[in-house]
Order: sequence, then C-alpha cells, then structure tokens
Amino acid sequence: MKVAYLVHLNLSPSSGVAKKIASQVGLWKEMGVETILYVVTRQRDVADFALCLGGRAFVYSGGAYSPAKLQAIERAVEDILRWRPSIVYLRKDIVYPGYVRLASTIPVVQEVNSDELAELKLYSKVRYAYHRLTRKLLDSRTKGWVFVTRELQDHPYFYRLPGMKTVIANGIRLDQFPNLPVSPIPEPIAVFMGHPAPWHGIDKIATLASLLPGWRFHLVGVSAKDLPGAPSNLVFHGPLPFPEYISILEKGHIALGTLALHRNGMNEASPLKVREYLALGLAVVIGYRDTDFPGGAPFLLQIPNEERNIQESLGDILDFYEKWKRTRVPRDAITHLDMKHKEKKRILFFSEVVACHED
Repeated sequence: MKVAYLVHLNLSPSSGVAKKIASQVGLWKEMGVETILYVVTRQRDVADFALCLGGRAFVYSGGAYSPAKLQAIERAVEDILRWRPSIVYLRKDIVYPGYVRLASTIPVVQEVNSDELAELKLYSKVRYAYHRLTRKLLDSRTKGWVFVTRELQDHPYFYRLPGMKTVIANGIRLDQFPNLPVSPIPEPIAVFMGHPAPWHGIDKIATLASLLPGWRFHLVGVSAKDLPGAPSNLVFHGPLPFPEYISILEKGHIALGTLALHRNGMNEASPLKVREYLALGLAVVIGYRDTDFPGGAPFLLQIPNEERNIQESLGDILDFYEKWKRTRVPRDAITHLDMKHKEKKRILFFSEVVACHED
C-alpha cells in the first residue's frame, strides 16, 4: 500500500502536532507502508522538517486564501497524482479546489481533530462562512474518516456523511518520554503547555493563579503578551523545543490540560499535551471527557466543562495536588496511549477503505 500524507502545517517542528506526524510517518514505514509526507507551509523550518522525513515541501507566502497558497496546494496535488498512491490521508482543513480534485481521483481519508466550524466561528466570520458553504464539496467525496473522539464521530454533521468511519484518539511514542522523578521544589508548581487558543483557557489559569498566590504556574508556548495583566506567579516561557520544556515540566507537581472546551461546543477530547504530561508522570487537571479514559482515572481530575469551573472546583484541585505532589503516574496505567498500537489500527483502516473502494 502507498500512502500520501497531506498536511497544511505552520506550527513549529517541535510542536505536538509535528511530533505526532513524524512518529506516524516513521511507524507506517516500519510497518512496510510506502509513505510520502506532503507538507504545504509558509515556514522554512517546517519545510526542512518534511524533507528530513523523506517528504516533500511546498512553500508559499501570504494568507490562507492567497494565490501563492492555492498554487502550493495545486503543486502538491499534482505531485500526488503523478505518484498515484493507494490512499491520501488529509488532516482536515478548509476546502481548496485541489483537495476536491484529489478526492475525486484517489480515495481520501480525513482526520478530524475538532469541530473546525465551531473553531472558525471563534476566529473569523469570513472563514466560517466560506467553510460552511464549501465543506461538503470535499466531505461528500471523502471515502474514510478518522475521528480523535467519539463525540466528533457522533456529531450530526459527520454522522450523516458517507464514507467509512473509525475513532482513534491521539497517541504518542511512550518510549520517547522519560518518567520524571517527583519534583523536590517545596512550593506548589503547576505546568501548562499549549498555544493561547480560546478553548485552552489560559485566562482560567490566570484566575487559578489569582486564587492561589502561594503557587507558581509555568506556561510553555504562551508569552506575556498573550495574557496582559497576568498575576505575578505566572511564568511565561513561550514556545520551546522538547529538551528545554522538559526541564520546566520536571519542576511541576501537577499539570493543566484544556480547561475551556465548552467555548467551541465540545465535551470530549484527546489532546497531545495531556498524553505528554502522563508519559512524563504528571497527573493532570482537565475540563472535558478524555476519549482514552471513558471511565476516568485517578490521575485525571475532570472538572466541569463550564465557564466558572476553576472557581467551583478549587477545593478539588487542592485535594488533587495533595494526592499527587509526591508521586508520579505509573507507566503501566497508560500503555494504551502508545502510538504503536494506534497506528496499527489506522493502517488496517486504510486497507479496509482501499478494499472497499476497489470493490
């Protein structure tokens, strides 16, 4: 089987998404799947990242609808069509003519990581309106769907679409993460990784910091300009590569996951950052239901998915800290998060989609 992995990526090569893509490509090749990564990007470092993985990069300048980006996507599509893969795996994006042409020629499987229409509504009314009008042009031609949560699979829009469907929550390479020793620092320390998207709830972390002035909060991927007027016990580190942010996370007693998923109308998720926390041994406060832990877990404090969840759950957070400040999450409790298991399931699904299309 030949798989073309097509992704539009403008995040750092050290981001969780980029690391996931790199691990997937490596594992698929180990399983004997002929794989080429096609990356459309405006960043030179992302292009280099793709080339290092034996992939191909299509660099553009300008915005989301710029002629240069449209041309970059068309070049990628032409390259894929020349290669003639068995299947194209596409991380769900706004619709471009090239994607529609591709799905009309080769079986396309889309990976759905969020309710992208709800997210676009938070950012741009124009992009929201465009996507709402055009998404069926691609989605109606899509032969397979991989959802990172059951909630997304059951979403009324996706539920009605044609194509085979499966749920594979986000995973990580557990062997790439050390299980950190317990933090020796006496003052309570909470850590967070992520970018300042509305649903991550960094404003809620600021609220928590105000309520707990004796604590210190380290935020990786967030800068002071993202949270003006923040309490003095918030420490901003901005985006960092893996070796540097590990040295920050090892100071933490607990970690903070996504806290405001209600802002884009969702209740379930499987964030990569939470899997990294758990692999490092950090217990986590989350504001949603985790796909890989449908019954919960002792090392996950699930607080209500609502606007005032920090204020109303302060006592639970304090109790959770007391329970986990001197211990780490056991590795044998999270083995099912390993990508080696998840990618076998994904490749099997690809085979089923191809077989169905050939019939």
